[in-house]
Amino acid sequence: MKLKNYDYYLIIMTAVILFAIGLVSLYGITYYNYLAVNPEWTRTNQYSQFIEDMNSYLYPLLVLLLICLGLCIPKRLFEQNILIKFSAMALIFTFILTLELGIETGLGFLLAIMIGLQIIVLILTFKKSKVIRFEKEGYFTRLGSSILHLGLIILIFNFVTLRENPFHISIFWIGMLLVTAGNILSFYPVKMVSLLGNK
Repeated sequence: MKLKNYDYYLIIMTAVILFAIGLVSLYGITYYNYLAVNPEWTRTNQYSQFIEDMNSYLYPLLVLLLICLGLCIPKRLFEQNILIKFSAMALIFTFILTLELGIETGLGFLLAIMIGLQIIVLILTFKKSKVIRFEKEGYFTRLGSSILHLGLIILIFNFVTLRENPFHISIFWIGMLLVTAGNILSFYPVKMVSLLGNK
């Protein structure tokens, strides 16, 4: 598969998965508001079943999204043949951990790898290293893409493994700030250049 086609199908797949996650979230919000007519419903078994059902809907989509990110992020650092082998090994270890220790541990392992790789990508992007590869030109566009990917991974990692952690909300907002900053840099690079006076 040529790199151009590889990137194109990866973008399409990611967009479809994010759209599906949006639909599930919309359904969850609507159903929650419908049941919230009874203020005591969160103390019933129906609430526990609701949370369990929503997680079961989201987990397969998150796995698919992580596979896409797992193919997207390392391609900044590795050649395509190495990338495929690296991704395959990561997914195999994730599958083994999932079978042995549960899906949260498996996904947590994959997310930890991706966070480490994305931090490396972000540092190299910030330093304007020529080692990494991007489809688009422009320092702020690349920096925004790196920050956006890191924020998205942190949000997923927070949801999957840190729901009971006392820092859950703080980490969520860190991820949201990174996603927001990444979007601004990615979509408005010209304005950032004019504001900061850089090329």
